[in-house]
Amino acid sequence: MTSLRRFISLCISFSFLIMSYTGIMLFIAPKGRVARSMNWEFLGLEKSEFTNLHVTFMVLFLVGMLFHIYLNWGSLLNYLKNRAKSFSLLTKEFLIALGLNLFFIVGTLYYWAPFEQFLDFQEEVKASWETNGAPIAKENDKSPTQNNNPINVKSQSLNEGGGYGQLTLKNASVQHTFALEKALEHIREK
Repeated sequence: MTSLRRFISLCISFSFLIMSYTGIMLFIAPKGRVARSMNWEFLGLEKSEFTNLHVTFMVLFLVGMLFHIYLNWGSLLNYLKNRAKSFSLLTKEFLIALGLNLFFIVGTLYYWAPFEQFLDFQEEVKASWETNGAPIAKENDKSPTQNNNPINVKSQSLNEGGGYGQLTLKNASVQHTFALEKALEHIREK
């Protein structure tokens, strides 16, 4: 039993460290469309790989925590007992922990300070990648129509409001995986 507790504790510790690292990388990484357009990577990993690691280690952490709770159920119940050793959810520590977590939930959702400044800082970090001149395809710009030739359709440049940069419609269909013939048909209809 001791080796199982040790194993679970080490598992959740390692998964916590990896989730923290990938979470920090995702915090500073550019937004998805920017990361894809500039082929962003750090230490050989792309943003999607950081996301995949973060999610899978979150699952490992959650499963490990369920085992941790099971193995330490007695100790956890003791945390919920008052000085008279009777079960109570109204212990000082329980109420403070619950209050802190509720504060983080409500503060984040309602954008209270200091959460507002922290979340704005994250957006500034992510937006800083966009101002470095990388060509960025806007997610809502689905049908560029600047040129009459549908094969060589080009949208406005990034500095004039964004778009698909200098991609031809054929190249954009390959890069963004949409059917060229359907795009041409849609343009002809418009």
